[in-house]
Amino acid sequence: MDCIFCQLEPGKRILENEDFFVIEDKRPVTMGHLLVISKRHFEDYFGISATEAAALSRIVRAAKDYLDDLYAPAAYNLGMNCGQHAGQTVFHFHLHLIPRYAGDNKGRNSLRGLREYIREIL
Repeated sequence: MDCIFCQLEPGKRILENEDFFVIEDKRPVTMGHLLVISKRHFEDYFGISATEAAALSRIVRAAKDYLDDLYAPAAYNLGMNCGQHAGQTVFHFHLHLIPRYAGDNKGRNSLRGLREYIREIL
């Protein structure tokens, strides 16, 4: 299988549980931007099992705790692109956990960094 997430070295993992692992994003929107990636290869959120959904919730909370301790962000964006027309470029489930910091946005443009990131990968 020619999937970059299936071929990632285990040494890059920050956290993991039975169904998911967490790595740093190579092109972070903000400091601490993480990817939560499924161990089983499936395309997007709509291919997740009920057991995996529970494991996803646990690892996202663990990753948030990790970032809270490390950087103390003010808020978070969680993002998933499901399908090519939604901006998905790697067709293996992954969730973006993006910490947000006071002053990293300006009012209604609070998702500016995320929008630029999505535009760049399209």
